[in-house]
Amino acid sequence: MTSEAAQAGYHKLNYMRIKPLYSDSNRRGRSSSLPDYIDVTRTVVNWMVSESIDSPFISGFVVISESDNLLEDVPLRGEEYIDISWTDFYGVTKTQTFFVYAVEDIKPASSINDRMVQYTLKFTSVQKLLSDVKEIRRSFNKQKISDVAQIIYDEYFKTGNKDLDKEIEIEPTDGEQTIVIPSLRPDAAMQFLSRRAYSSENKTSLYRFFETGEKYFFCTHEYLTNKYSGFEGISEEERNRFIFNYSTLNDNTGDGQRKAQQAINDVAYGTKVDSFADMKDGTYRRNVTELDINYRTRIARQYDYSDEYKEYKAPKDLKLTHSEDFVNTYMPSALAPDTVLITDFPQIGQNKGEQNMLKPYAHYYENYTTKPVVDYHMKRNAFQITINGRHELYAGQIIDLNLYKFANTLAGTKENDAQRSGKYIVLSINATFSGDEFKQTLVITKGGLS
Repeated sequence: MTSEAAQAGYHKLNYMRIKPLYSDSNRRGRSSSLPDYIDVTRTVVNWMVSESIDSPFISGFVVISESDNLLEDVPLRGEEYIDISWTDFYGVTKTQTFFVYAVEDIKPASSINDRMVQYTLKFTSVQKLLSDVKEIRRSFNKQKISDVAQIIYDEYFKTGNKDLDKEIEIEPTDGEQTIVIPSLRPDAAMQFLSRRAYSSENKTSLYRFFETGEKYFFCTHEYLTNKYSGFEGISEEERNRFIFNYSTLNDNTGDGQRKAQQAINDVAYGTKVDSFADMKDGTYRRNVTELDINYRTRIARQYDYSDEYKEYKAPKDLKLTHSEDFVNTYMPSALAPDTVLITDFPQIGQNKGEQNMLKPYAHYYENYTTKPVVDYHMKRNAFQITINGRHELYAGQIIDLNLYKFANTLAGTKENDAQRSGKYIVLSINATFSGDEFKQTLVITKGGLS
């Protein structure tokens, strides 16, 4: 519940505790009175937590300034858990445990105070520590990619500790595939699978494996759009946490601060278009030539984003950045990037060989064309906003923006920006904490022109 006295962007750091993974006889020999964990809450200068649909793990850092010689007495050496608990403007408390893997930027706290030391602790999800010491060398015969993803997650990411483990949400894939995972870490194996996954329902098939503060996902952005686009069935206060308005008004009343909590503090549209990059990177058209050694055939296919984009689901109807005339003139199919594949599988509908010995159709054409092109347009048309922080907002969710054009009309009034207003998918979140201030910087996109 919203605090009536809180300023927009307020948070309270309840505690930040560091605990070594293993007991250390030398540590206890120096000071047998040292507790199992060290509370560093009062030594925190600032800290940050990041998550992204392009990252398999959450990461972050905390800047510490202290005079208790924790570096030597704990000691801090990249073998510690860090427990963080904090409460946001809405009164929601989150507690998470991370693994400290690096101690960097050690220096005196200031040039006039050499009794204080300042340093940065970098941390990440505990699952990364556990999965990075494992390696997958394994084949899967004629199984759905989504089923393989579930197997790998269950066997290589779960710790057995219910306080640390998260559930995973997996979007079903279509078609069976025969694959060999060639000596990869578990997170790399999941990304290997995402590049090969195919969905007949969500046409982009742009699968990603990523972690949020809530759970893990193995899915497409279209799946997330279907999941989060509707705000039905939730209270007005909950819905307001996903609706943001650009406002420069400052009202210090309780109601004014609740409105300010939904304000966009800063917006940066970045690059709208780069025509030479679009031309060079093949961002509209691509060609794939498949040489079928089983049937001694050559199959050449052309992909045109301009013909396909209307079938891709996004938070808002997609638009092309360039005109069709420009694309036809300066990005013709004849000059599009061409990928040549030697296939060891039959095309859809062809004979699967004696006793079905050939592996299933692998959707290489779709993977080499649709996925990289759609991903390019999503990121090219993304931009950044900064908002006052809240817990229940994660990478992959949908938010709704009300923006106006940054120019006065002839009447001197502000005009709604119909093109840029509307629903967006959150690609990444950087949550920063300094003092009692909690800000989030979001990279967002509609999936196409914004």
